[in-house]
Amino acid sequence: MASSSNMDLFVDEAYLLALLNDEPLPISDEKYAEELHLQEALFSSSSIPSIHENFLFPTTKTEDENYENRERGESSESQLIFCGICMDYKQNSDIFNGLTNCNHSFCTDCIIKYVASKIRENCDMVKCPDPNCKLSIEPENCRSILAKEVFVRWENALFEAMIPGGQKFYCPYKNCSVLMVDDGGVEVRESECPNCRRLFCARCKVPWHDGVTCEEFDVLGKDEREKEDIMVMKLAKGKQWRRCPNCRIYVEKTDGVVMNFAINVEISGAAVMHIDEYTLQKEENGRN
Repeated sequence: MASSSNMDLFVDEAYLLALLNDEPLPISDEKYAEELHLQEALFSSSSIPSIHENFLFPTTKTEDENYENRERGESSESQLIFCGICMDYKQNSDIFNGLTNCNHSFCTDCIIKYVASKIRENCDMVKCPDPNCKLSIEPENCRSILAKEVFVRWENALFEAMIPGGQKFYCPYKNCSVLMVDDGGVEVRESECPNCRRLFCARCKVPWHDGVTCEEFDVLGKDEREKEDIMVMKLAKGKQWRRCPNCRIYVEKTDGVVMNFAINVEISGAAVMHIDEYTLQKEENGRN
């Protein structure tokens, strides 16, 4: 309204001066009315300069947006978190949030590699990577980031750690080695592995030694307990072969009486034959 009044005063003053001085009017009444409407339109449009400024200078808003973006970028950079494993700064979204027992921060990629390396070392409890921290990482917090086989192996290690050492044993077959538990019930010898379905001796904790008693197996040397050795021992029992008491070689009797002897070579080089009394008595009775 103020701008409209100023415009009216300016136009009316020129019109009145012409009348007072008996001067001819510069414009007719019709032209005066048109001029009045035109000036009113111009003054009314000048009352909203912000629209024109935004239209004539559109870069002002863009500069403000750039400034806000820079402010936002500087703010996000100030929130970077240092990872003590890879020694790098990471965004908050890259930080592992599963260390609920302590306040240490490490990136998710480093935690994945760290936990996997500990599981390969057969560790059941994985501690925080910080060397001064004694708290452990909860397995359930790592389920979503670890490979399935790594997490399953971790679960098995935790289960095995709960079994007393005297009750756990493994399948004796090297390509199986599944964990089993001795419940301490009735003692059995011939058992079947629930994983590979092969027989083993539950008393000796070895592959099944068919035809050989546990007592006979116990006296065998460590180099005589392979499958082939057990087969030879079973065959020797069937053939009634005897073993040399010195070199342990099986000997088959083809002729003559049974004699138990061993030859010892003394330091002097003299050979001495030892014959048991039973053999001598049997030979003497045969002669009579």
